[in-house]
Amino acid sequence: MSTLPQQDALAVLDGRSASGRFSPRKVFQTAAQNQPLPIPAYEDQSFNAFTLGLRLYHASTHTEARTAGMPLTRLVLFTMENARFVLHPGLDGMLIDSESHPVIEPSCFCHHPLYQHHGRLPDMPEHEELDEVFVGFDAAWRNYYHWMLYGVSKTQIANSLLPPDVKLIVPDMPAAAGSRHPTFTPETFETSLRLAGLQDRVFRAANGVHRARKLHFFWHIPTMPELYLNLEEPYRHFDSFQVPHRPDLPSRFYITREGGHDSRISPEEQAQIETVLARRGFEKVFLERMDLETQIALFRQADCIVAPHGAGLANMVFARPGTRLLELNRLLDGQPHLRNCFYVITLQRRQPYMVLNLTDETLTSDMLENALTRLESSPASF
Repeated sequence: MSTLPQQDALAVLDGRSASGRFSPRKVFQTAAQNQPLPIPAYEDQSFNAFTLGLRLYHASTHTEARTAGMPLTRLVLFTMENARFVLHPGLDGMLIDSESHPVIEPSCFCHHPLYQHHGRLPDMPEHEELDEVFVGFDAAWRNYYHWMLYGVSKTQIANSLLPPDVKLIVPDMPAAAGSRHPTFTPETFETSLRLAGLQDRVFRAANGVHRARKLHFFWHIPTMPELYLNLEEPYRHFDSFQVPHRPDLPSRFYITREGGHDSRISPEEQAQIETVLARRGFEKVFLERMDLETQIALFRQADCIVAPHGAGLANMVFARPGTRLLELNRLLDGQPHLRNCFYVITLQRRQPYMVLNLTDETLTSDMLENALTRLESSPASF
């Protein structure tokens, strides 16, 4: 077993790690810029919980101008020598440097105590050393949002930057599925690699500790995970996914979560939604019943989308500029702020965005009807 000392603070704002253990190479940067706040769903709509969430993204808000100041964001490719990476339940994608310090920032939503405290890795296989690798997925890769928007996307970018002999690491999906219980299917996993042009280059790593002579990873600054999608470069790669046009799919639809374990919509709210869907010609869709190519085609030809907050909205990265989104959001896990990750996507995609906070607002069919009228009459670009 390996001992992991407590991680020290790393400063990369000047493009270097404070300890000098990493070799940085600045790759992409987006300027700090003002962007429009959500379109009000009704007069005097409160955005307090929304703007509170934006503070986590280092964004400022200008209420009178109705704009949000999104921060300058930089994506840096780092290289560690004589490093390790881990595949193990709760520790997937964990990076460990040559001094046995875990690298915290690239791994999203990892609550394993080894990331915060001195400790020892669990018993697991230790594999032979690899020469040069890239690791782009995080501890939450079992979630569709994290796999597609971070794991696949970062690996796509690495594929365009690193020489062909660098192994691009992904989990061994069939072996990992039994203990990780991904929220998407092995077919979606394989299709995502094929559409990203990665299927012939990835190295499917087994559970355990893997050593690498050189280990590459991306780290964006500021480090809030969702700010990766504040960069322009990921969208160029999302646009490279080639799927056929599907005229049989609706252009105005509601994404229902009725078939899942967490609908995030109450039966009373669903009844109000159903009334408006029937009146306005929106079709109800179940993303879990669609393969990945169908989901991408659905979003690519969408005009207006209504949906509760959920990983399926990760597909907004495939939607065209001008596609309108009404997100039915609410406070989750006792947090005082809304999760605004899909708003960040719509800003980059130039998609009109509206949100209803169902924690504070009682959804009625009239409210939803009027909100959609406002959304669909808003300018298609900004």
